[in-house]
Amino acid sequence: MCSLTEALDYENEDVIISGFIERYQVSKQEAEDIFTETKKWLWLASKKSEINDGKPLFIDSPLMIIDEMWHNFILHTSHYYRYCSEKFNKIIHHIPTPSNQKEAFKKAMKENSQKTLDTYAEQLDNQCDFIYDHLGSETLIKWYETFPEKYPLDRLKEIKRH
Repeated sequence: MCSLTEALDYENEDVIISGFIERYQVSKQEAEDIFTETKKWLWLASKKSEINDGKPLFIDSPLMIIDEMWHNFILHTSHYYRYCSEKFNKIIHHIPTPSNQKEAFKKAMKENSQKTLDTYAEQLDNQCDFIYDHLGSETLIKWYETFPEKYPLDRLKEIKRH
């Protein structure tokens, strides 16, 4: 297992950064920043089983720009595979929420929305605590306040259509 510093010590401007700039019309500096945050996410995800009681981390709407960069990284399979293998000795798999889980959530919301929202809030609190404990308040604020303001979900959806 690598340290956070080692996980962040990877650059790939020619492929990963340039591909993201083309897809999302962001500046080079923005793309590099988002890539740094994505590498933090991957490092944290690599640690989840050993220090988060095996509870999975999840991408919710504030983190969608990180998810988009992760998708971009995965598209370049040889680079992604090499990065994960060298840094974590394993692949960090991207596992989207299955449609049956989405449907179960919708059903639960109809049956008891308050209980469902309370459960989600607890999961989010646990995840935020985990992020705070391992990456600090600056990262938590960036992921859950700065990024959603700068890269709102509707903007990302609009960009993906073009």
